[in-house]
Amino acid sequence: MGVLSKLKSRMAGAPQRQVPNTKNKVADIKEFVGERRDTIRVGSNYKVGDLVEEYELEDAIKKQTGDFPQLSVQDYSAVKRDKKGNYVISDE
Repeated sequence: MGVLSKLKSRMAGAPQRQVPNTKNKVADIKEFVGERRDTIRVGSNYKVGDLVEEYELEDAIKKQTGDFPQLSVQDYSAVKRDKKGNYVISDE
């Protein structure tokens, strides 16, 4: 179950998960889901440490997820490289 689904169910009044041994009866969403990071693959024309152009990042996100980007370019890391190629990670 993704983060968006959990948030929607929380807003819809679905039963909440209780956190044992706490005064707070409902788990904080970050505690419940853990830290979420999205890896987006970008073109090989970027060097490590470069920032991705907004239009290219939007295209990459649409291509890989099928959704319109919910974060801005500033919410993504500088370009990193691994054996599969260049990528950026969301900081949100």
